[in-house]
Amino acid sequence: MRMNKPYVVSADIYLLMKGWAIQNDFVLPSREFFCRLRKEFSNYMSGIFSNFELVSEDEISYGLAKLVAESGLPAISLDRVYCKSELNLEIARLVDKNGKDCGLGHRAGTPPIVQQIKRLQMSGLREVVVVDDVVFSGALLERIVDLLSRIHIRVPLICAGVGIAEGINRINGTKREIRCACTYEEVIDEVCERDFYAGVPLSGRLLVGDDNIGVPYLLPFGKPESWASIPSEYATDFSRFCLHQTKTLFDEVERHSGRPVLCQDLGRKVVGLPMNETRYAEVLHKIL
Repeated sequence: MRMNKPYVVSADIYLLMKGWAIQNDFVLPSREFFCRLRKEFSNYMSGIFSNFELVSEDEISYGLAKLVAESGLPAISLDRVYCKSELNLEIARLVDKNGKDCGLGHRAGTPPIVQQIKRLQMSGLREVVVVDDVVFSGALLERIVDLLSRIHIRVPLICAGVGIAEGINRINGTKREIRCACTYEEVIDEVCERDFYAGVPLSGRLLVGDDNIGVPYLLPFGKPESWASIPSEYATDFSRFCLHQTKTLFDEVERHSGRPVLCQDLGRKVVGLPMNETRYAEVLHKIL
């Protein structure tokens, strides 16, 4: 039965917001606040999915760090959250303003993928471990490994925070080893927490262009049903719940910082919303 499979969300908003707060001179709420926010989120999601799991940031971060250290190989990271390395590939899923898939491109503020590959080629590395946060189908990693092989960089090992059997088996089929901090045989879906919190850094799919505009997995912005497997009968209420959680998060940042968070301050702008000096919490209030 579909509903007996786990629905998995990998926690990441604390780590992302922590970096954003330091960069923009805001004060983040305590870890306890994030624990409460996540408990509310988990309780809500458990009402939709009987087997809901939230994988903690610590489990993924420490697990990945251990796996990479044990490999003894230099790392090329596809993940900006849990495993930062000197060498990385900044790749994002692109969509147009209607949410139509536009393939892969470079993350906002980073060089085009061709230039990133050139930098890796010039590094002189010949053997690496590739690191990613989640391996679902394994298709993207296959493309990355192929790109690296063309510039004579071998990838005998892949490390991931969360691995789904479909992707693990696909990579094993290419005679490469894959190690994961946590694994699942089958899931309804596996989604990054940030994709449900509009305005958090890296939230949602990236709108085509170089303006760092995200399309969250929520109505009225993105497509919670097809992008995050949210049943259609829950999509509206789920989106409203997530936006309310997002407002709570930014209200708390404002309270601790003693100043408002403006739309222009966001780590990732939100499609269709202002990008100026409007207070973000006010914009969310109007939507709600």
